[in-house]
Amino acid sequence: MSLTWVPNALTLSRCGLALGVGWAILRWPEQSYLPFLAFVLVAATDFLDGWAARRLDAVSPLGVFLDPVADKLLVGAALVALCLLHPGDLGLLIPSAAIIARDTAATLLRLIPGLEMPVSQLAKWKTAIEMIGIGALLLANATVLPVLWPGGLALIWLAAALSVYTLGLYIGALVAERKRPHS
Repeated sequence: MSLTWVPNALTLSRCGLALGVGWAILRWPEQSYLPFLAFVLVAATDFLDGWAARRLDAVSPLGVFLDPVADKLLVGAALVALCLLHPGDLGLLIPSAAIIARDTAATLLRLIPGLEMPVSQLAKWKTAIEMIGIGALLLANATVLPVLWPGGLALIWLAAALSVYTLGLYIGALVAERKRPHS
């Protein structure tokens, strides 16, 4: 029996579980580690599905497309939930809006037929910084360690800057590709 379906199943489950993480953040807003643990477990499937795809030689076009979408859903759900918990916190709202807008634009660009837009190494670092920053913010909600919130927020701002920059790189590459004469 072939297990080549496992990586895509993990990625699809991460898409659905991302909404569950957002719900957990809103359901247990303070003094609970459950949202943090849910976030970490769902984020860990990003590594797991990639590892499984390589290990099982099951890299697929669907997986290549869905993997970054699943990451964006997890990050977006967590950031929206955190913004709902902290209404009026422009220090959180502004970078969250930049990240979500960039992720939406990048996903829409990937839907253009014939356009290849592989995930850049810098975008992978951006995602890692987002995940660590969100984790710190979730821990700040669950504990009394005040340094976690500003540290997490600083990482979210850094991720937002990288979001805007990497989108600019993607758009620049797209424009250069469109201008290049094709044989």
